[in-house]
Amino acid sequence: MASIIEEIKEKIDIVDFLRGYLEIKPAGKNFKALCPFHQEKTPSFIISPDRQIWHCFGVCSEGGDVFKFLMKHENIEFHEALKTLAEKAGIDLKRLSPADQREFGVLYDLHRAASDFFRAQLEKSKVAKEYLFSRSLKKEIIDEFALGFSPNNFEDLTVHLINLGFDIKDIARAGLAIKSEKGRYFDRFRGRIIFPLLNNLGKTVGFSGRILPALENQETAKYLNSPETPIFSKSRILFGIYQAKKSINENKFVLLVEGYMDVILAHQDGVKNSVGTSGTALTRDHLKILKRHTNNLILCFDNDLAGQQTTERSIDLAHENDFDIKILDLNRFSSKENFYKDPGDLVKASPGLLKNLVLKAETSMNYYLSRYLGEENFSNKKQNLRFVLGKAKTLASSLDRHYWISEISERTKIREKDLLEEIEKLPVVSSLSFSRIQSPVEEVCKKASRKELISERFLAIVNFREELKPKFEELMVSGQLKDYLPLKYFEIAECLVSGEAPKNEETANFYDLICLESSLVDGDKLKIEEEFNDLVRCLQIEFLSEKKENLADLIKKTEKSEDDSIEGLKEYLKEFQTIAKKIDELKIKPKT
Repeated sequence: MASIIEEIKEKIDIVDFLRGYLEIKPAGKNFKALCPFHQEKTPSFIISPDRQIWHCFGVCSEGGDVFKFLMKHENIEFHEALKTLAEKAGIDLKRLSPADQREFGVLYDLHRAASDFFRAQLEKSKVAKEYLFSRSLKKEIIDEFALGFSPNNFEDLTVHLINLGFDIKDIARAGLAIKSEKGRYFDRFRGRIIFPLLNNLGKTVGFSGRILPALENQETAKYLNSPETPIFSKSRILFGIYQAKKSINENKFVLLVEGYMDVILAHQDGVKNSVGTSGTALTRDHLKILKRHTNNLILCFDNDLAGQQTTERSIDLAHENDFDIKILDLNRFSSKENFYKDPGDLVKASPGLLKNLVLKAETSMNYYLSRYLGEENFSNKKQNLRFVLGKAKTLASSLDRHYWISEISERTKIREKDLLEEIEKLPVVSSLSFSRIQSPVEEVCKKASRKELISERFLAIVNFREELKPKFEELMVSGQLKDYLPLKYFEIAECLVSGEAPKNEETANFYDLICLESSLVDGDKLKIEEEFNDLVRCLQIEFLSEKKENLADLIKKTEKSEDDSIEGLKEYLKEFQTIAKKIDELKIKPKT
């Protein structure tokens, strides 16, 4: 299979192929285009003809090869993309070996056999069944969703599948077993409640496992998922879609929740048109799947800050994909006596209530007005008002915009004329961009640190401009960059000096991104050289700032120490002052 895939990629030039989908322009030795997977005005989608890959450096951060692009753009499975690209490349898939021809069938067979095994183990496990019953699940719903259990042993499933005649390499390829450094295979899922993940046709394509509470510890992930395989991609699977699609078609809307238990309990409570995002953020692929059944979407996420942020991001993404959206905000129906932290909690506390509350879901603008312009939020009134006005500005219909301006005026007692003047001052951005940048509740998400961002830009510039290489090599020889750059960036720096490709796969992937990002570097020789020098200064400042923080900690510890360490304290203070002075000097940009 691997040789066929590589042959297809060799015969199909990724740049020529993507020209059929995008307006592509040269960008140095690479090419750039507007990303087709999110709205943008400045191209951030970079294509590398050398490496035959693409990557978006914008909001969506998607990337991959020609297969990944076709799968994502057309919302198709791998085997469909394989068939399409093989035909385009003039390659006869009948050339596949018998083993290759059976790969997809084997993967489906393995998952069906594993699901049967997990279900049988659940029947044998009193502890696992008691856990599910303690979560208010009834036997009928456990059977409907084919929930299972993986014993806390190393080889139970693997041995069972081998005894059924499956090859160990196929078992590992399916993600059901993992090969240790010593060459032994062991089960991926151990001591976990198993949630089978079904595709739209009802075939099991993966699993998610929830560790039993008795086995929870800091080193063990609460949830463990199947890895990506030719039949499974987490961003393209909605938990419960197979069980829910009939009800979605009948009711003309879908209720989208977060967790596996939320979906199952909602179905048990009669809201059978409920699906979940399988523990990941809502994606465009998820929305494409839902669009086959309905354009009407109700969001009901966890009743906390993270759930609110997820709701706002999902609203924007769904609006961009032309969904009619309503929000079931559990906070509206919670009280001190009855606080509902998620839909599953609501079902357990008040059976039958979810079905009624779904009918009371509010529009997204009503949700924003309640969240940001309620009486309890008046301390941040100006910031929140600008946020809500920004949301109103993104509405496609002028009638809708004027209606909501009127509502905002009524709620805030600010004249519509003044609100219209204020809204005109706001930048014109997509709703998704506005949510990411402007939301007053958006916490700092998991992203690169300032030092990493500086390092990434620094290496991209060095890779872009050959004339900067001598200066760069001087810094490498002096040993300064080993101090300044985080380890993974320093490994890339060594590759840029030696001209050799990274040996480590993770470093190689990161190196590819740096090379692609070089295509976004813009400016004349003098400006680029000036930026290079500025980035070196910034790296120095980051390095010295870290030293300064470490010294500050040492000084505090020394001051609290009962030992006679006055001389040591003096040395620390002296070094602290020297570093602080150096940082201040570096912050003054040299005149050019």
